[in-house]
Amino acid sequence: MIDGAGRIIAANRLFSLSATVLAEALGRLEGAAGGLCPAVMAPVDQVSRWYDLQVVPLAEGGRRLVFATDRTVETHMRNALIESRARFKDIVAISSDYSWETGADGSFTAISPKGLAGRGADQLIGSHPALLLDADKPAPAVLPFAAPAPLDGVELWLRHVDGRSLCFEVAAVPLYDQRGHWVGARGICRDVTEDRRQRATLAAQRNAERLFARITTVFHSQANPDDTLKMAASACTHGFGANGCLILATTTPLVKGVTKVILEAAASFGAVGTEAEINTVVARLMAEPTVASPRLLGTGSWSVLAAPTVYAGNLMGAVLLWRDVERPAWVDQDSRLLQNVAGQLAVAIQQRSDYHVLLDVSRTDPLTGLLNRRAFYEEVCRRFNRLTRSGQTAALVYADLDNFKLVNDVHGHERGDVALHHMADILRGNTRSVDLVARLGGDEFAVWLDNADRTVAVNRAKVFLAAAKPLIRYSGSPQKPLKVSFGIAVYDSSLNEDINEFISRADRAMYSVKRAGNGNFGLPATPRRR
Repeated sequence: MIDGAGRIIAANRLFSLSATVLAEALGRLEGAAGGLCPAVMAPVDQVSRWYDLQVVPLAEGGRRLVFATDRTVETHMRNALIESRARFKDIVAISSDYSWETGADGSFTAISPKGLAGRGADQLIGSHPALLLDADKPAPAVLPFAAPAPLDGVELWLRHVDGRSLCFEVAAVPLYDQRGHWVGARGICRDVTEDRRQRATLAAQRNAERLFARITTVFHSQANPDDTLKMAASACTHGFGANGCLILATTTPLVKGVTKVILEAAASFGAVGTEAEINTVVARLMAEPTVASPRLLGTGSWSVLAAPTVYAGNLMGAVLLWRDVERPAWVDQDSRLLQNVAGQLAVAIQQRSDYHVLLDVSRTDPLTGLLNRRAFYEEVCRRFNRLTRSGQTAALVYADLDNFKLVNDVHGHERGDVALHHMADILRGNTRSVDLVARLGGDEFAVWLDNADRTVAVNRAKVFLAAAKPLIRYSGSPQKPLKVSFGIAVYDSSLNEDINEFISRADRAMYSVKRAGNGNFGLPATPRRR
């Protein structure tokens, strides 16, 4: 209680305001409605405390009754809340994340000032989040904007106003009212587009490294260059995500003086275009054969990524990757990787070319160009084994020049070589492409007549004999003319003979003819069936 001068007359034990503070507060009460003075700060025991003062006039001598309510705790809590909200508001405003809130109808009710996906906050309030989704990207089964339960790390693709696709990582919590009814959701979005792009780039680089390592391993693991290219075509198909791969090799390398390059298929894997589509792509690629960079060449329903393969400055071939136009388009990373792969393939194609040259040399008689003994018997063994399974027939004809030694002795080896060339032309010119003709060595020759029975073999021997008559002009002596003796063996599955026995029959038949006077053909007596 205070008197008319503001002096404290009486107070309970909890009243702790000093007369000075009380006087200042009473001064603020002048003209205040209801005699209420809120938020009066007073130091109490060196601690600031806050009071609400209410003054009630008394009828006795101008005295007044002062009620002081301690509001320190409430004031501190209110100030802390205000500060916290201000801090949170500043954090939200400067954060790189996007905060939002949706209502019971699913539309935005609150969003951070900078908006979302290129749209301002004022544009988004009241709109539905589904309108922001990128229709070309997969969406989660439950959108975070309508989360029925807490969600974290959900990937969401939104379409920016400028048309770009943006990837956001979203965390959200549901909002429920006091009755437990869902009334919306609240969450934050973090733009991870650049992170996803970097991840995709890194993944593509790793895939490129794996593919390149795979192809390099193929080159080192395959002894046969043809197998190397086949494995490389398979690796490229899978590594590039293509439908198929076609590797072409030149039959006429692009070097000085060569104006037209011919490409042939060296290896293929998966689904590729038709012959007409391949020719179209190759023609467009060869329009600029010296351009080493990969090119995108569409044809029909195919999108083809093509690159020439160049070795030591020479065009060795090309690699064509085929992808259905409905599948994802080729990207720059594919082109860069294919250019590196094409360099490796160029080396492999060159090795394949060298390999076939060596193979031809090792399988060919250098004088006549016919198969040599080793190559002939290797192929005959394969065909003989096939006969035992298929039940088809074939004939083996052995030929030996009679009195050939005298040709060399009298006319010299050069004349003898001419005679051997002539004999090779006789056999080569009177056989089919499916038949085999070989010079076994010296003046011995052999012919495999595919799918030939006894009648066909005999008729062919007669043709050989007639064609060999001009050989007489190479004779070393009229008394010993140059002729040819032929021995024939016809395959018979009922004899159950092996390849050596079959060859021996032809050999015996030939020597029987030579002993009988040569210049003829003969068949051995039919052996007894086993």
